[in-house]
Amino acid sequence: MRSDVLRSEKGGYNKTDVLTKIDALSALLMMAEEGVDSSKIMPELEKVRQRPISREKDGFFGTIGFSAEDTDNYIADLEGQIAAALASAR
Repeated sequence: MRSDVLRSEKGGYNKTDVLTKIDALSALLMMAEEGVDSSKIMPELEKVRQRPISREKDGFFGTIGFSAEDTDNYIADLEGQIAAALASAR
């Protein structure tokens, strides 16, 4: 992942939660590209989608996290790549 894809912002998404979710989605993408059966990938994808991403504290003493907009777009892009890889494997 390029470092400029996800900007940092005060009160954004918790970086650990985001990176954990992105790592899981990336692993599923690799599985899909390698031709693993979709019946094995889809349940795992649903579990990853259900993982919550917490927000950092906002305000004057807030903590820096990843931009919510950037993160949501990046995750949607990864999910789209997984769907395309599964569709091309059929």
